[in-house]
Amino acid sequence: MTTKTSAKAATPAPALWRNRNYLLWLGSDTGSALGIALHSFAVPLIALIATNSPVQAGIIGAVGMLGRMLVTLPGGVLADRHNRRRLMMIGGMAGTVIGLGLVAAAATGYLTFWSLLALHLLMSVRNGLFGSTSDAALKDLLPETQLGSALAANQGRDAVVSLAGGPLGGILLAVSQTVAMAAVAMIHAAATLFAKFMVLPSHIRGEDAVATKRQEPAGRTGWVHGFFKESGEGLKWLWRRKDLRAVLLVSIIINLGTNASITSVIFALQQRGESAATIGLVSASIGAGMLLGSMAAPALIKRVPSGALTCAGLLLAIAALWILPFTEQVVALCVVLAVALFGAPAINAGIGGYFMAAVPTELLGRATSASSLMSMAALPLAPLIAGFGFPLWGWTGLLAFCAAIATLAGIIALANKPLRTLPGPEGWAARAAAYVYPGESQSS
Repeated sequence: MTTKTSAKAATPAPALWRNRNYLLWLGSDTGSALGIALHSFAVPLIALIATNSPVQAGIIGAVGMLGRMLVTLPGGVLADRHNRRRLMMIGGMAGTVIGLGLVAAAATGYLTFWSLLALHLLMSVRNGLFGSTSDAALKDLLPETQLGSALAANQGRDAVVSLAGGPLGGILLAVSQTVAMAAVAMIHAAATLFAKFMVLPSHIRGEDAVATKRQEPAGRTGWVHGFFKESGEGLKWLWRRKDLRAVLLVSIIINLGTNASITSVIFALQQRGESAATIGLVSASIGAGMLLGSMAAPALIKRVPSGALTCAGLLLAIAALWILPFTEQVVALCVVLAVALFGAPAINAGIGGYFMAAVPTELLGRATSASSLMSMAALPLAPLIAGFGFPLWGWTGLLAFCAAIATLAGIIALANKPLRTLPGPEGWAARAAAYVYPGESQSS
């Protein structure tokens, strides 16, 4: 571990925007993110159009999320065992092929409940299997001193993707479902090309990155046993870390409350007859809020302790979500959703930076996938809450229920001292070292 850190720090690292490998990584990661954003926007609307049933659309979303969750931990093992650049290319090619399957189904008029369910499940499995690879590769490419800046930049990128995804998806769907699905396939193909030209640093360029040092278990079924054992190592590591437990619990609950609110708004707007372009505009407001938040995030991360920043962002989101049940005009919805997501970039960059500082490099893929799994643990409930809740409770009751879920996350965050007192970047290493359990190696 120490050898790798010193190798990366031996020569001054080029600035992020002059680092060719980082720019190629950013291009590949952005392509993957945009492809996922377009797919995630288009499929629920296509499902609602094809079935005219929020319940069936909710089932499609829930099954996809469940499939993604089931392969997230194995995906982390792959990211630690194998060459991460190669995995990014395989993931991009898989997204291209599944996207072409959606094109074929749309062009032939076979985008039905069952075909959407199957293809959405395949794309979700792809997202889960390769989702942790790109983030793990980022730590391979950059020294730890640049991770905070890179993560803050990524939050801005995510905001732009979110901002563009809704309107772009709405425009493409207005042209045709086939064109929208073709765009998904083309974007994943571009992500594959960016990854192809990326070069890993020499100290991890060998066979399979960090994981080549790990010995495979002997015996005919040894590799299977070892694979499943390694899948659980990220979860075991996270559970032992008292400083990260509350973060995981809060992320599970706030993600459920926020995503259930957004999905409920989209379903309700479609059911009351709003166009795909209008729904895209509402989705874009989420990206607008994140973009504004990402502009403020770098300064906030440096000047405000990460724990205080997290709590403030949560309280802002909760307050906005409580306004949502009493807001039905499109313009007002855009403003409220933008405010709700304004604090997300600073929260994600602060917590994400601390997480990457705390995790040993050789465990990063598995720990990242375990963290993603925990964050998504309740997300299959979000489309089900929206799909079943809207006919039962209506707009106000459903969105009030979602806001109540988010409120629970705020209460937990304020009550947890390790999370509430998390320091800024200059104190991340010391805080992470204070929670190292006996026998654990420290990445920094």
